[in-house]
Amino acid sequence: MKVQTIKPDLKYLFRMRLIFTIVALAIVAGGVMLGVLLGVTGELRPGGMLVLVLVNAALAGLWWLVTMILSGPYYRSLRYEVQDDEVVVNVGIWTKSVKHVPYRTVTNMQVKRDVVDRLLGIGTLNIQTAGMSGQKGAEERLVGLSDVQEVYERVAEELRRFRGGMGPTQADVEAEPGVALPEGLGALLEEVRAIRKSLEERQ
Repeated sequence: MKVQTIKPDLKYLFRMRLIFTIVALAIVAGGVMLGVLLGVTGELRPGGMLVLVLVNAALAGLWWLVTMILSGPYYRSLRYEVQDDEVVVNVGIWTKSVKHVPYRTVTNMQVKRDVVDRLLGIGTLNIQTAGMSGQKGAEERLVGLSDVQEVYERVAEELRRFRGGMGPTQADVEAEPGVALPEGLGALLEEVRAIRKSLEERQ
């Protein structure tokens, strides 16, 4: 079994910390504006306005510090594996999560780069699966990839190889291992297979 292990680029850690810093500054700015507004309308005295601004800044600073500390271990926990039959995503600081995305369930893939990603030269590979069809978002996201197009092409190649190696009946209908088909569906499946076989013999 071929396994390609991929780690996000270090720029992704910088991206996370940059966004956390911008959010913290926006919270502080919002607290200052609220304090000034309440001071102008006379609902707060200058002393109360100062207390509001300081408390808001302290809470934003505490949140920023926590995110800066935790972003490092979170970044180091991210690991992706492109295998012959699935993509595996490993993530988590205290609670480790291992997500398997089998190729047989993949319905769509998309490379995404927002403004910050383009500036940093990284991107995200979104993998949509049958379980998420019709819903917003992706089943799994491979974030912070400097070579996102190469990873996309590698996964697409493995996906084509996997589906090309399946027999026609497997590719069209495949039951979950150990799961019985609903009553009547098994007979219908056998009938469809018999019709297909008959048509193939006539050609």
